[in-house]
Amino acid sequence: MPRKGIITLFGILVLLFIGSAYAQVPMASFLSDRTGDDEVYLLYDNGEIKQLTNNKAKVFTPEWSPDGNYIVFDTNVRGAENFDLFLIDLTDPLKPKQVDLTGPPDGPGLKVSGPRWAPTGEPRIIIYAAGLPDANGWDIGLITLDARGKFDELVNITNADGEAAGQDLEASWSPDGTKIVFESERKKVNDLAQFDIFIASVEERAIGDNQINLTDHAAPDQRARWSPDGTAVVFQSKRDDNWEIYTVGIDGENLTRITENDKTDRNAEWSPGGIAFESQRDGNWEIYKSDPDGNNQVNLSNHEKSDQKPIWSPKGTRILFESKRDGKREIYFMQADGAGLRNLTNHEDNDTDARWNPVFELRSVEPQQKHFTTLGDIKRTSLMQNFPNPFNPETWIPYYLADTATVTLRIYNVKGELIRSIDVGRQAAGAYTSKQSAVYWDGKDDTGQAVASGVYFYQLLADDFSETRRMVVIK
Repeated sequence: MPRKGIITLFGILVLLFIGSAYAQVPMASFLSDRTGDDEVYLLYDNGEIKQLTNNKAKVFTPEWSPDGNYIVFDTNVRGAENFDLFLIDLTDPLKPKQVDLTGPPDGPGLKVSGPRWAPTGEPRIIIYAAGLPDANGWDIGLITLDARGKFDELVNITNADGEAAGQDLEASWSPDGTKIVFESERKKVNDLAQFDIFIASVEERAIGDNQINLTDHAAPDQRARWSPDGTAVVFQSKRDDNWEIYTVGIDGENLTRITENDKTDRNAEWSPGGIAFESQRDGNWEIYKSDPDGNNQVNLSNHEKSDQKPIWSPKGTRILFESKRDGKREIYFMQADGAGLRNLTNHEDNDTDARWNPVFELRSVEPQQKHFTTLGDIKRTSLMQNFPNPFNPETWIPYYLADTATVTLRIYNVKGELIRSIDVGRQAAGAYTSKQSAVYWDGKDDTGQAVASGVYFYQLLADDFSETRRMVVIK
């Protein structure tokens, strides 16, 4: 069974109001101190805002799972510097649940920061922490969750064989989920620690192996992010006494300077739409975009007040960012060319750290006004995660068809043996996401026998299209 397309142990449930044209899918998450402390909120493109947490604690940037079902964040609900990872379960949009992943008694109780989900949907999260197994200062760790979304295992990546020294921080996944890029001060120049960019493997049988030093300079190189094709990274460096943006190949070759001026350029994010970053070259913080070779640098936000922290949408067509143009921090939206500027939050307190819901762009949804969200044409055929998942004894398998197609669903066991084939027939283009329209599986094989507990794979065939995902039966 090809590994590509086997997405996640967790389910995905897109809430649609059947019979209407309205799609209530969160556009993004953000943090706000509007209740007196940091809390996590959901933002809808019709202007609605929903508070998710009420922890009355310090919270750092929430990060979405690739299927849009979970948000992970670090918070000090135990007080002081005792930061734990918390998970918000959104599989039931009407009743979101909050779970403490790493706090005692079930977790290791670490001081953790910077959680990031594996991009391929596997239940793995990278963090950086000071209390990892075999720690040497701050290291990068890998947390694995079990089929029920609970803490299962913690592994030290960057000090797997005693390589680390000092701080290893700011890890980011490669697009295929096999590597991480991070900054480390393990090397010294004239007895002074310096931050350089490194790569390490996170494949299951080689966690922490093949560590490569990409940059080697007396000035700090930090905050690396992968290119969309996984062949290079973008990072910021203080090589000319102020922060500038650079790229380098994952073999350490082809170092390219993207920005060059006497002001700070930093916080670069690379997507199919280009490289977005924040710059002070105009006397205040502005959002800029550049081609990957440094050409065509454009000021996208162009305002006298501070605009910062650009975040690309998954397809690279839109950007979320923070602005202080109303005196406090608010979340703004614009298209990749700077058009369509829109203030998404408007509150007397600070709204920060917006992150796109990864499934928001699965459909052709464009903000039109503050009253509704229109579900437009399906842009591409895609297989969604079954719901519920894990399940017993029945489940529903949703999907989208961009064009009319003959649909078949096949189910395989872990040995790759076909155990059930469901011929759906010829179907028109559309969204088959509700219990009334999705493929139903009763948990039985082609002989009518109930299958045993375990992992199974389901494959959607729609004319020339094929995609496979994973699901779990628990009895």
